[in-house]
Formats: sequence, structure tokens, C-alpha cells
Amino acid sequence: MSSDRTYFNEEIETLPKNKLKAMQLERLQKIVERAYAQNKFYRKLYDEVGVKPADIQSLEDIQKLPFLEKKTVRAAYPFGMAFAQPGGAGGALEVHATSGTTGKSVPVFATKKDIEYWSDLNARELWMTGMRPGDILMNCYGYGLATGGFGFHYGAMAMDVMAIPMGSDARQYDRMIDFIIDFGVTAMCMTPSVGLYVGNKAHERGVNFKDTKLKIGLFGAEPWPWETRLKLEELFHITAYDEFGMTEFLGPGMTCECETRDGMHAWADAFLVECIDPETGEWVEEGKDGELVWSWLSADGTAMLRYRSRDLSRMWWEERCACGRTHPKIAAIKGRSDDAVSIRGLIVFPSQVEAALVKFPETGANFRIIVDKRNDLDTFDLKVEIKDAALLEHEERCAELSREMAEAVKTVTGNSPKVELVPADSLPRASGGESKTASARVEDRRKK
Repeated sequence: MSSDRTYFNEEIETLPKNKLKAMQLERLQKIVERAYAQNKFYRKLYDEVGVKPADIQSLEDIQKLPFLEKKTVRAAYPFGMAFAQPGGAGGALEVHATSGTTGKSVPVFATKKDIEYWSDLNARELWMTGMRPGDILMNCYGYGLATGGFGFHYGAMAMDVMAIPMGSDARQYDRMIDFIIDFGVTAMCMTPSVGLYVGNKAHERGVNFKDTKLKIGLFGAEPWPWETRLKLEELFHITAYDEFGMTEFLGPGMTCECETRDGMHAWADAFLVECIDPETGEWVEEGKDGELVWSWLSADGTAMLRYRSRDLSRMWWEERCACGRTHPKIAAIKGRSDDAVSIRGLIVFPSQVEAALVKFPETGANFRIIVDKRNDLDTFDLKVEIKDAALLEHEERCAELSREMAEAVKTVTGNSPKVELVPADSLPRASGGESKTASARVEDRRKK
């Protein structure tokens, strides 16, 4: 495999926009027809709203199909969303699933065809960020039912990159630093909060990553502002790239930044992405903020059509990016329509809070927003991890820092929190593999 080529899969990555859209329509029509003919869940769903496969004559006609909600998909557990039953020729060879922290898991069945396609999608992304055969990828996403670890692992295999399946266990954080140094790791992938923690830990150990071969970092599975990107690049001396995927679609491998880092390319041959007004369900104008809705066009083992992600972003489609690719782009995930917390009448996103806190050198890798009610009024408490536990012994400095952080958060959110400083690694953190990470960053006690 030549490392000189610009693209991993040049033909599909640079296919003209009109041809990509024609491919999308053809695949959409086929998968809707297949879902209706082979899947009782979809046939019942579409019959209830009076839509037939023949009604899909254009990409715009996808709006005739009902949305899939998380609760709807859970009701189909365990095999309701499957095209392929487990085992046998052409059957499902692998199953992944969402965490099920708020209900039943959503299982995703992958056939051999799915795994091969998934490998290609992930290899495109790794190649796009500058990885080449002979590189060494330390994969710090979770290996298990969630897809985070497996996706990039398969992609690395497809492009002759050695993968180190480190996983996301907190007990591995010191080992991550050791492996970067000892094994000549050139690229890594993990959640931004884990990246901040490991980077700060390495700094405390006196490690200078300038002296290593590390050059590339892929970060995702939770919203992260530009300020966090700059901090990660400073800590590790890397170029940091944003990536996004959902377990429900065998993510990662759905979207990733190219060298321009101006939005993430969403692979149009595999997925059709819509952007809707989360309140009305109607399409928003291209380039405007809304909620992303996904349809899996290349799926062989699992049917997932018009699935509401609850992720807030925007989508646009250039004729051709400066990198030469023609696939549409989505912006960095701003937050979620179901973790956007309304506090005292104002909407607060965890990503806004992070953008304010990361400017303080004392800030550790994680924080937690706790919202409650007292005397019928909303309360806004914010727990913030501190890198150096010794700071907590200095009462006056802690009080001063808490006030400064509260003011910074108020500046970006309009809400002033009560800030409590806590030791490093004392708060829950996301491990990756799913699009929703609100439970790790937000605790809304008003709902209990």
C-alpha cells in the first residue's frame, strides 16, 4: 500500500457531488424497500403513517418517513431492528450496543460486509488525518459493546497501521504515557477529557512530548470547544482532529476532520444526514444550526433510518473541499437537545462551561454541572477537578479561584454557578463509543 497517495479510497472520496447524491437516492430507495419487505418493525411503522417505498422518488422524500426515536428503537429490542439474524452465511457476525444507561440497549448487528465497509470508512479517516502504513495508533477508546475502540482498530488494520488496544480504563493512564514514549506511538485517539487528564499527568511527570514521535490526535465522543483543542495540542505537541460517531451506526467512521479542520466530512456513500429544527422536525436551511438526523444507507445487518441523534450541529455541502473531498460537512457538536440544561430561563451547554474553565491553568480534566431546585428556584452548582490536590489546602486561593471560575462561566452562559473545587479524577467521565455523554457532565436533580 503506497503511503504517497492523498486518499485511502480516492474514487469514492472525490466522487462529484451530483454522483454522490444520485448514489444516496439509489441506496435510500433500496434500503427503504428492503426494510419494508423484510422487517416487521418498519412495515408496521410505515403502514401506520401511510408511506410506501414507492413514495421515495427524491432525497427530499425522506421527509415522508417517520423519525426513529431512542424509545422507539428500544421497543424493538432485541432483534427488531435487524436485517440479518446471528450466524450463518450472510448473517450477523458481530453485535454492538449502546450502554442502556437510560433503558434497554440498542443492539447493532454487523455482517461481514458491514465490518469490511466499517473498516474502509475508518481507514479513510485515519488516512485523512495524516496516518500512513507503518504508523502506530494508540487507541484509548473503550473496547466492548460500544463501538469506539473497534472502529478505529479495524481501520488501522485495513491500512497497515499497528494498533495498540489500550482502552479507556482509568488505571491505564500512566501506561498510556509510557507506551507513547517506549513504543514510538505516532497517533492516538481518545475522548478530550481523558486527553486533558493524561496530558496534565504527563506534564506533572516532567514528560515533554516534543521528544516523542507523537504527531496526531483524534478526539471525540463528547462536545469540546476550540479552547480544549488548543490545550490538547499544547500538552501533546500534536495536531488535534475532531471526529464523531454513534454506536447505533457502528461509529466511529461516520465523520472526521480533514487537514483543513473546517468541519467534519460525513461519508455520503454510507450515511444520509439531515439537519432539523428540534422543536418542529422540519429541515433547517443548509448551514444553520439544528439537530442531526441520520440514515444508514450502506447497512447490511441493521436497519437505521431517520434516527434522531439529539446532537446539535449544522450541515453544509461544498462542491469540493480544499482537501479535494466532495462529501458534506458537519460542524463540531455544540451540545445535545437533551443535555442542553435550562437554568433560570437560560440554556447552558456543557461545552460552554468547558470553554470557560479550560482557560484556567489550575483546571483538571473534568467537571460536573449539578442543577437542582431550592425554594422553587433553580440552583447551579459546578464541581471542577483541580490538577494539583495541594491547592485545595489553601483556603483563600481556592475561594478566589472559585469566584474567578464562576465569573468566567457567567460570562459565556449568563448564569453564575456556585463552584466547588475537587481533586483530580474524582468525577465521572465519558469513555467514548456513543454520542451521548450528558450523564458524565450534567446531573439534573430536578428530574428526580
